[in-house]
Amino acid sequence: MSKILLINGANLNRIGKRNPDLYGGKGLDYIVDKVQSYAQSLGIQLDHFQSNHEGEIVDKIQEAEGVYDGIIINPGPFTQYSHAIRVTLGTVDIPTVEVHLVNILKTGEPTVPGQSCTGVICGFGIHCYLLGVDAIRHQISGTA
Repeated sequence: MSKILLINGANLNRIGKRNPDLYGGKGLDYIVDKVQSYAQSLGIQLDHFQSNHEGEIVDKIQEAEGVYDGIIINPGPFTQYSHAIRVTLGTVDIPTVEVHLVNILKTGEPTVPGQSCTGVICGFGIHCYLLGVDAIRHQISGTA
């Protein structure tokens, strides 16, 4: 069975409470449950980790090598500046996809961690996470 690690960064534990018109009214637990159910329906185990601390995310990415077949990451506000997450993603030999509920390209700010990812999916709400599972699945199977 393939294993994917889903990482959510700072403030994503506040989804549903913070700017629900922008990010949706459902909480992170709802999103994680939906993504885990979807992954399970495809025969994929999906584990979740959320932290408001950049160093903890770096540690989790490093620990993922040799354990997980892919990483889906929503860095949250670390998107605009985290070279530590970018470099760490670039040092592990794991397919990675960055996801965002909203279209971050509209802000004109680049994604720093995304520079080390296989791809970035944004602007489709919770479906970005599901598309992330599909992207990793295809990379693992070699059909990407």
